[in-house]
Amino acid sequence: MADKKKRKASTKKKKSDKIEVVFFKSDTCAFCPRAEEVIRETLENFGSEVFELKVVNVSENPDAAEEFGIFALPTVMIGGISVTGIPEPDLLMKMVLGAKVMTKKKDGSK
Repeated sequence: MADKKKRKASTKKKKSDKIEVVFFKSDTCAFCPRAEEVIRETLENFGSEVFELKVVNVSENPDAAEEFGIFALPTVMIGGISVTGIPEPDLLMKMVLGAKVMTKKKDGSK
């Protein structure tokens, strides 16, 4: 039983180490499907242990975009930095890596 508790604790820790990627889209956005495709393909290269993708459909939840200060779609937010439009894969990779570095710096300062 002690092993199960350790596994749960380590799973929680790993989950908190994940970089949160938030993608804002709308049902009426012509560019959103392509942007989501680029984001998913790019993030696949990192593996699910590195990031957590959250998709926010502002057609269903309009307050969410306002809460995060999102006024144009599609928008992807990684580590507090947002990019509007169809993102370039290289830019997404740099954003993920930058967020990972910032996470490590914060952990080291504790």
